[in-house]
Amino acid sequence: MDAEEVLQRYAAGQRNFCGVNLQGIYMRGENLKGVNLSWADLSRSSLMDVNFSEVDLRGTDFKKSFLILANLTQADLSYANFTSAYLTLANLSQTNLNQTNFTKANLTKANLTGAKYLTSANLHKVIITGAIMPDVKVHTKMSLWKKTGICLKSLVKNRFDNCSVSKQ
Repeated sequence: MDAEEVLQRYAAGQRNFCGVNLQGIYMRGENLKGVNLSWADLSRSSLMDVNFSEVDLRGTDFKKSFLILANLTQADLSYANFTSAYLTLANLSQTNLNQTNFTKANLTKANLTGAKYLTSANLHKVIITGAIMPDVKVHTKMSLWKKTGICLKSLVKNRFDNCSVSKQ
């Protein structure tokens, strides 16, 4: 299946794309609000400025994909794989990040307002320069927040309103 077929089926009313192989597809500025793409393969794809709001993306593979300016508001990203993905300026507000893998992902200036379960996500070597995370409780205990090697460049530009940093 390719991007054109997905968009045609979406326009025709189909919303279930569970487990489809869409590896390497290109989409820009498309609307996929409310679809089920759980366990789909979207690795090595270019999905810039795509609306994935309220989308079921559980277990979806986004490895090495470009999701710059993507809208993932209220998406279920639990168990999704964003290893080495680019989510610069992406909106991840109100998302479920339970067990989400962000290893080596670039979340520069991403909006994580209201994101749930960030502490269970794998953030190994993630870049969060300028990320908006006003509700995040940051723990120093590695077992609670896998944050080894996080790049916090220009920390003064990050917004950590209402965050608590504690040793637990």
